[in-house]
Amino acid sequence: MAGLEFSVPYNNDPETLTELFKMKNLNGNRIREVYLSGPQKYSGSGRIVEEIDEDKFVGLVERIHGEGLRVDLVINSTCEGLEWYKPEVMRDKMEFIGRMHQKHGVEGLTIANPLYISEVKKNFPDLEISASVLDDIDCAHKAKMYSELGADIITPDGDVNRDLETLRKMKKAANAEFKLMLNDGCLYKCPFRRFHFNYISHKSVELGPVEQDIFTEKCGLVSLQDRSQILKSGWIRPEDMEHYTDITHFFKIVGRTHPKSMVIRTVRAYMNQIWEGDLLDIVSGSLYGIGIDFGAHLDNVSLTQAHFFEKITSCDRNCESCGFCAELAGKLVSFKVVTRGKLEDLGLKDLCDNLEREGKLID
Repeated sequence: MAGLEFSVPYNNDPETLTELFKMKNLNGNRIREVYLSGPQKYSGSGRIVEEIDEDKFVGLVERIHGEGLRVDLVINSTCEGLEWYKPEVMRDKMEFIGRMHQKHGVEGLTIANPLYISEVKKNFPDLEISASVLDDIDCAHKAKMYSELGADIITPDGDVNRDLETLRKMKKAANAEFKLMLNDGCLYKCPFRRFHFNYISHKSVELGPVEQDIFTEKCGLVSLQDRSQILKSGWIRPEDMEHYTDITHFFKIVGRTHPKSMVIRTVRAYMNQIWEGDLLDIVSGSLYGIGIDFGAHLDNVSLTQAHFFEKITSCDRNCESCGFCAELAGKLVSFKVVTRGKLEDLGLKDLCDNLEREGKLID
Protein backbone atom coordinates (compact mmCIF):
# COMPACT_ATOMS: atom_id res chain seq x y z
CA MET A 1 0.00 0.00 0.00
CA ALA A 2 1.28 3.46 -0.90
CA GLY A 3 2.16 5.69 2.01
CA LEU A 4 -0.14 8.38 3.33
CA GLU A 5 0.44 12.08 2.65
CA PHE A 6 -0.24 14.96 4.99
CA SER A 7 -1.01 18.65 4.87
CA VAL A 8 0.38 20.12 8.11
CA PRO A 9 -0.14 23.53 9.72
CA TYR A 10 2.25 26.43 10.26
CA ASN A 11 1.39 28.00 13.61
CA ASN A 12 3.51 31.17 13.28
CA ASP A 13 6.34 29.56 15.24
CA PRO A 14 9.56 28.99 13.24
CA GLU A 15 10.68 26.34 15.74
CA THR A 16 7.58 24.30 14.94
CA LEU A 17 8.60 24.30 11.28
CA THR A 18 12.04 23.02 12.24
CA GLU A 19 10.48 20.09 14.10
CA LEU A 20 8.02 19.37 11.29
CA PHE A 21 10.86 19.17 8.79
CA LYS A 22 12.48 16.46 10.91
CA MET A 23 9.32 14.36 10.46
CA LYS A 24 8.72 14.97 6.77
CA ASN A 25 9.22 11.24 6.16
CA LEU A 26 8.01 9.00 8.97
CA ASN A 27 6.67 5.44 9.17
CA GLY A 28 6.52 5.15 5.39
CA ASN A 29 4.32 8.27 5.24
CA ARG A 30 5.28 11.81 4.26
CA ILE A 31 4.38 15.45 4.65
CA ARG A 32 3.30 16.73 1.23
CA GLU A 33 2.64 20.36 2.09
CA VAL A 34 2.65 23.02 4.78
CA TYR A 35 -0.41 25.27 4.81
CA LEU A 36 -0.40 28.82 6.16
CA SER A 37 -2.06 32.21 5.94
CA GLY A 38 -0.74 35.00 3.77
CA PRO A 39 -0.65 38.75 4.42
CA GLN A 40 -3.89 40.03 5.95
CA LYS A 41 -3.71 42.89 3.46
CA TYR A 42 -5.03 40.54 0.81
CA SER A 43 -7.26 38.09 2.65
CA GLY A 44 -8.44 36.69 5.91
CA SER A 45 -8.78 32.98 6.62
CA GLY A 46 -10.49 30.45 8.83
CA ARG A 47 -8.05 31.07 11.69
CA ILE A 48 -6.94 34.20 13.55
CA VAL A 49 -3.15 34.30 13.34
CA GLU A 50 -0.39 36.83 13.88
CA GLU A 51 0.02 39.63 11.38
CA ILE A 52 2.32 38.76 8.50
CA ASP A 53 3.63 40.91 5.65
CA GLU A 54 4.58 39.83 2.16
CA ASP A 55 8.33 39.70 2.78
CA LYS A 56 7.90 37.44 5.81
CA PHE A 57 5.51 35.21 3.91
CA VAL A 58 7.93 34.86 1.02
CA GLY A 59 10.68 33.95 3.49
CA LEU A 60 8.51 31.15 4.86
CA VAL A 61 7.75 29.91 1.36
CA GLU A 62 11.46 29.74 0.57
CA ARG A 63 12.17 27.89 3.81
CA ILE A 64 9.44 25.30 3.15
CA HIS A 65 10.56 24.82 -0.45
CA GLY A 66 14.13 24.40 0.78
CA GLU A 67 12.97 21.21 2.51
CA GLY A 68 11.36 19.88 -0.67
CA LEU A 69 7.81 20.47 0.58
CA ARG A 70 4.93 22.21 -1.16
CA VAL A 71 3.21 25.37 0.07
CA ASP A 72 -0.56 25.76 0.39
CA LEU A 73 -1.67 29.38 0.83
CA VAL A 74 -4.92 29.57 2.82
CA ILE A 75 -7.37 32.33 1.87
CA ASN A 76 -10.54 30.58 2.99
CA SER A 77 -12.58 33.41 4.46
CA THR A 78 -16.31 32.83 4.47
CA CYS A 79 -17.07 36.57 4.63
CA GLU A 80 -15.18 39.80 3.95
CA GLY A 81 -18.11 42.14 3.50
CA LEU A 82 -19.17 44.02 0.39
CA GLU A 83 -15.57 45.08 -0.32
CA TRP A 84 -14.81 41.46 -1.19
CA TYR A 85 -16.56 41.73 -4.54
CA LYS A 86 -15.27 45.07 -5.79
CA PRO A 87 -13.28 44.75 -9.05
CA GLU A 88 -10.26 46.51 -7.58
CA VAL A 89 -10.20 44.15 -4.59
CA MET A 90 -10.45 41.12 -6.87
CA ARG A 91 -7.66 42.56 -9.03
CA ASP A 92 -5.34 43.13 -6.07
CA LYS A 93 -5.91 39.59 -4.81
CA MET A 94 -5.23 38.08 -8.25
CA GLU A 95 -2.03 40.12 -8.60
CA PHE A 96 -0.83 38.92 -5.20
CA ILE A 97 -1.68 35.29 -6.00
CA GLY A 98 0.11 35.66 -9.33
CA ARG A 99 3.28 36.94 -7.67
CA MET A 100 3.27 34.15 -5.12
CA HIS A 101 2.65 31.45 -7.72
CA GLN A 102 4.68 32.64 -10.70
CA LYS A 103 7.58 34.36 -8.94
CA HIS A 104 7.87 32.37 -5.71
CA GLY A 105 6.51 28.98 -6.74
CA VAL A 106 3.54 28.64 -4.37
CA GLU A 107 1.89 25.44 -5.58
CA GLY A 108 -1.48 25.40 -3.84
CA LEU A 109 -4.30 27.58 -2.65
CA THR A 110 -7.14 26.73 -0.25
CA ILE A 111 -10.23 28.81 -1.00
CA ALA A 112 -13.77 28.86 0.36
CA ASN A 113 -15.50 31.42 -1.87
CA PRO A 114 -16.59 29.58 -5.06
CA LEU A 115 -16.43 32.82 -7.08
CA TYR A 116 -12.77 33.12 -6.20
CA ILE A 117 -12.16 29.45 -7.01
CA SER A 118 -13.37 29.96 -10.56
CA GLU A 119 -11.52 33.29 -10.95
CA VAL A 120 -8.22 31.86 -9.73
CA LYS A 121 -8.54 28.81 -11.98
CA LYS A 122 -9.26 31.06 -14.97
CA ASN A 123 -6.16 33.18 -14.31
CA PHE A 124 -3.81 30.47 -13.08
CA PRO A 125 -4.92 27.11 -14.51
CA ASP A 126 -1.86 25.23 -13.21
CA LEU A 127 -2.30 26.41 -9.59
CA GLU A 128 -3.68 23.59 -7.42
CA ILE A 129 -6.90 24.71 -5.75
CA SER A 130 -8.34 23.03 -2.67
CA ALA A 131 -11.99 23.71 -1.91
CA SER A 132 -12.00 24.47 1.80
CA VAL A 133 -13.67 22.38 4.49
CA LEU A 134 -15.63 25.58 5.17
CA ASP A 135 -17.54 25.02 1.92
CA ASP A 136 -19.52 22.31 3.73
CA ILE A 137 -19.20 19.88 0.83
CA ASP A 138 -21.23 16.93 2.07
CA CYS A 139 -22.71 15.18 -0.99
CA ALA A 140 -21.82 14.03 -4.48
CA HIS A 141 -23.75 16.84 -6.16
CA LYS A 142 -21.90 19.57 -4.30
CA ALA A 143 -18.51 17.89 -4.78
CA LYS A 144 -19.14 17.73 -8.52
CA MET A 145 -20.12 21.40 -8.65
CA TYR A 146 -16.97 22.52 -6.86
CA SER A 147 -14.75 20.42 -9.11
CA GLU A 148 -16.45 21.94 -12.15
CA LEU A 149 -15.83 25.42 -10.72
CA GLY A 150 -12.11 24.64 -10.68
CA ALA A 151 -11.29 22.82 -7.45
CA ASP A 152 -8.56 20.21 -7.95
CA ILE A 153 -8.93 18.97 -4.37
CA ILE A 154 -12.07 18.62 -2.25
CA THR A 155 -11.90 18.87 1.55
CA PRO A 156 -15.23 17.38 2.64
CA ASP A 157 -17.37 18.65 5.48
CA GLY A 158 -16.17 16.89 8.62
CA ASP A 159 -19.74 15.80 9.32
CA VAL A 160 -19.46 13.17 6.54
CA ASN A 161 -16.05 11.85 7.65
CA ARG A 162 -17.72 8.76 9.10
CA ASP A 163 -20.11 8.18 6.21
CA LEU A 164 -17.81 6.18 3.98
CA GLU A 165 -20.49 5.41 1.40
CA THR A 166 -21.23 9.11 0.89
CA LEU A 167 -17.52 9.85 0.60
CA ARG A 168 -17.19 7.15 -2.06
CA LYS A 169 -20.11 8.63 -4.01
CA MET A 170 -18.53 12.08 -3.76
CA LYS A 171 -15.22 10.70 -4.99
CA LYS A 172 -16.90 9.05 -7.96
CA ALA A 173 -18.84 12.20 -8.91
CA ALA A 174 -16.03 14.74 -8.67
CA ASN A 175 -13.01 14.99 -10.94
CA ALA A 176 -10.84 15.84 -7.96
CA GLU A 177 -8.52 14.45 -5.31
CA PHE A 178 -9.87 14.31 -1.76
CA LYS A 179 -8.16 15.65 1.37
CA LEU A 180 -9.83 14.58 4.61
CA MET A 181 -9.53 16.76 7.71
CA LEU A 182 -8.54 14.54 10.60
CA ASN A 183 -8.68 16.26 13.96
CA ASP A 184 -11.22 19.07 13.87
CA GLY A 185 -13.13 18.82 17.15
CA CYS A 186 -16.28 20.75 16.23
CA LEU A 187 -19.79 19.71 17.18
CA TYR A 188 -21.56 17.35 14.80
CA LYS A 189 -24.01 19.43 12.72
CA CYS A 190 -22.92 22.49 14.70
CA PRO A 191 -25.58 25.24 14.59
CA PHE A 192 -22.96 27.93 15.32
CA ARG A 193 -20.36 26.94 12.72
CA ARG A 194 -21.27 29.30 9.84
CA PHE A 195 -21.62 32.29 12.12
CA HIS A 196 -18.44 31.41 13.98
CA PHE A 197 -16.37 31.31 10.80
CA ASN A 198 -17.91 34.52 9.51
CA TYR A 199 -16.73 36.12 12.77
CA ILE A 200 -13.28 34.57 12.44
CA SER A 201 -13.00 35.66 8.81
CA HIS A 202 -13.50 39.29 9.77
CA LYS A 203 -11.34 39.07 12.89
CA SER A 204 -8.51 37.40 10.97
CA VAL A 205 -8.16 40.60 8.94
CA GLU A 206 -8.96 43.18 11.60
CA LEU A 207 -6.63 41.47 14.12
CA GLY A 208 -6.31 42.80 17.65
CA PRO A 209 -7.12 40.86 20.83
CA VAL A 210 -9.92 38.32 20.87
CA GLU A 211 -11.60 39.34 24.10
CA GLN A 212 -14.24 36.63 24.10
CA ASP A 213 -14.88 33.91 21.56
CA ILE A 214 -18.48 33.25 22.52
CA PHE A 215 -18.88 30.58 19.83
CA THR A 216 -16.10 28.33 21.15
CA GLU A 217 -17.39 28.79 24.68
CA LYS A 218 -20.91 27.85 23.61
CA CYS A 219 -19.73 24.74 21.73
CA GLY A 220 -17.65 23.67 24.71
CA LEU A 221 -20.62 24.12 27.02
CA VAL A 222 -22.75 21.83 24.83
CA SER A 223 -20.12 19.06 25.10
CA LEU A 224 -19.76 19.57 28.85
CA GLN A 225 -23.51 19.18 29.31
CA ASP A 226 -23.77 16.24 26.91
CA ARG A 227 -20.49 14.35 26.76
CA SER A 228 -21.80 12.12 23.95
CA GLN A 229 -21.12 15.11 21.65
CA ILE A 230 -17.41 14.43 22.13
CA LEU A 231 -17.82 11.07 20.38
CA LYS A 232 -20.21 12.36 17.71
CA SER A 233 -17.75 14.98 16.45
CA GLY A 234 -16.26 14.13 13.05
CA TRP A 235 -12.61 13.49 13.99
CA ILE A 236 -10.78 10.51 12.53
CA ARG A 237 -8.40 8.57 14.77
CA PRO A 238 -4.80 7.85 13.67
CA GLU A 239 -5.52 4.10 13.64
CA ASP A 240 -8.55 4.48 11.37
CA MET A 241 -7.00 6.28 8.39
CA GLU A 242 -6.29 2.93 6.73
CA HIS A 243 -10.04 2.48 6.21
CA TYR A 244 -10.15 5.53 3.90
CA THR A 245 -7.45 4.59 1.41
CA ASP A 246 -9.92 3.69 -1.34
CA ILE A 247 -11.09 7.31 -1.09
CA THR A 248 -7.78 9.11 -0.56
CA HIS A 249 -4.24 8.90 0.76
CA PHE A 250 -4.17 12.64 1.53
CA PHE A 251 -5.09 14.02 4.98
CA LYS A 252 -5.07 17.42 6.67
CA ILE A 253 -4.12 18.11 10.29
CA VAL A 254 -5.58 21.10 12.15
CA GLY A 255 -3.33 23.21 14.37
CA ARG A 256 -2.53 26.73 13.12
CA THR A 257 -3.54 28.31 16.44
CA HIS A 258 -1.99 25.68 18.71
CA PRO A 259 1.40 25.55 20.45
CA LYS A 260 4.38 23.65 19.09
CA SER A 261 3.91 20.77 21.52
CA MET A 262 0.37 20.11 20.31
CA VAL A 263 1.24 20.40 16.60
CA ILE A 264 4.25 18.08 16.80
CA ARG A 265 2.48 15.56 19.04
CA THR A 266 -0.48 15.43 16.67
CA VAL A 267 1.49 15.20 13.44
CA ARG A 268 3.64 12.42 14.91
CA ALA A 269 0.58 10.47 16.08
CA TYR A 270 -1.08 10.60 12.67
CA MET A 271 2.06 9.86 10.69
CA ASN A 272 2.75 6.87 12.96
CA GLN A 273 -0.95 5.91 12.67
CA ILE A 274 -1.20 5.17 16.37
CA TRP A 275 -1.97 7.12 19.54
CA GLU A 276 -2.06 5.49 22.94
CA GLY A 277 -2.93 8.57 24.99
CA ASP A 278 -5.79 11.01 25.51
CA LEU A 279 -7.50 11.58 22.16
CA LEU A 280 -8.42 15.13 23.22
CA ASP A 281 -4.70 15.95 23.36
CA ILE A 282 -4.55 15.67 19.54
CA VAL A 283 -8.01 16.98 18.59
CA SER A 284 -8.54 20.68 17.86
CA GLY A 285 -11.59 22.97 18.16
CA SER A 286 -13.85 23.24 21.17
CA LEU A 287 -12.94 19.70 22.26
CA TYR A 288 -9.32 20.78 22.67
CA GLY A 289 -10.60 23.72 24.70
CA ILE A 290 -12.50 21.60 27.20
CA GLY A 291 -9.48 19.34 27.47
CA ILE A 292 -7.30 22.28 28.49
CA ASP A 293 -9.88 24.13 30.62
CA PHE A 294 -11.69 21.23 32.28
CA GLY A 295 -9.26 18.32 32.00
CA ALA A 296 -11.60 16.40 29.71
CA HIS A 297 -10.05 13.02 28.86
CA LEU A 298 -10.86 10.26 26.37
CA ASP A 299 -8.60 7.22 26.25
CA ASN A 300 -7.96 6.34 22.62
CA VAL A 301 -7.02 2.71 23.26
CA SER A 302 -10.40 2.13 24.90
CA LEU A 303 -12.11 3.30 21.70
CA THR A 304 -10.33 0.54 19.81
CA GLN A 305 -11.44 -2.01 22.37
CA ALA A 306 -15.04 -0.76 22.06
CA HIS A 307 -14.94 -1.25 18.24
CA PHE A 308 -15.80 2.42 17.94
CA PHE A 309 -14.94 2.83 14.25
CA GLU A 310 -17.00 -0.13 13.13
CA LYS A 311 -20.03 1.14 15.03
CA ILE A 312 -19.99 4.81 14.03
CA THR A 313 -19.35 4.08 10.35
CA SER A 314 -22.31 1.70 10.15
CA CYS A 315 -24.95 3.65 12.09
CA ASP A 316 -27.85 5.59 10.54
CA ARG A 317 -27.15 8.85 12.46
CA ASN A 318 -30.52 8.53 14.17
CA CYS A 319 -29.18 9.51 17.58
CA GLU A 320 -32.62 9.74 19.17
CA SER A 321 -33.09 5.99 18.86
CA CYS A 322 -29.51 4.94 19.63
CA GLY A 323 -27.68 5.31 22.90
CA PHE A 324 -24.26 4.00 21.81
CA CYS A 325 -22.33 7.28 22.02
CA ALA A 326 -24.04 8.36 25.22
CA GLU A 327 -23.37 5.03 26.91
CA LEU A 328 -19.76 4.86 25.73
CA ALA A 329 -19.05 8.47 26.68
CA GLY A 330 -20.43 7.77 30.15
CA LYS A 331 -17.83 5.04 30.52
CA LEU A 332 -14.82 6.62 28.80
CA VAL A 333 -15.01 10.42 29.14
CA SER A 334 -13.55 11.81 32.36
CA PHE A 335 -12.80 15.31 33.65
CA LYS A 336 -10.12 16.93 35.79
CA VAL A 337 -7.48 14.62 34.32
CA VAL A 338 -3.91 15.92 34.04
CA THR A 339 -1.91 14.66 31.05
CA ARG A 340 1.58 15.39 29.79
CA GLY A 341 0.12 16.95 26.67
CA LYS A 342 -2.11 19.38 28.53
CA LEU A 343 0.75 20.57 30.76
CA GLU A 344 3.14 20.94 27.83
CA ASP A 345 0.58 22.96 25.89
CA LEU A 346 0.14 25.27 28.89
CA GLY A 347 3.89 25.80 29.07
CA LEU A 348 4.21 23.86 32.34
CA LYS A 349 6.99 21.45 31.44
CA ASP A 350 8.67 21.74 34.86
CA LEU A 351 5.42 20.79 36.59
CA CYS A 352 5.06 17.98 34.09
CA ASP A 353 8.48 16.60 35.06
CA ASN A 354 7.70 16.88 38.79
CA LEU A 355 4.37 15.07 38.48
CA GLU A 356 6.00 12.35 36.41
CA ARG A 357 8.56 11.74 39.15
CA GLU A 358 5.74 11.52 41.70
CA GLY A 359 3.75 9.12 39.54
CA LYS A 360 0.80 11.52 39.25
CA LEU A 361 0.89 12.11 35.51
CA ILE A 362 -1.19 10.37 32.85
CA ASP A 363 0.50 10.18 29.45
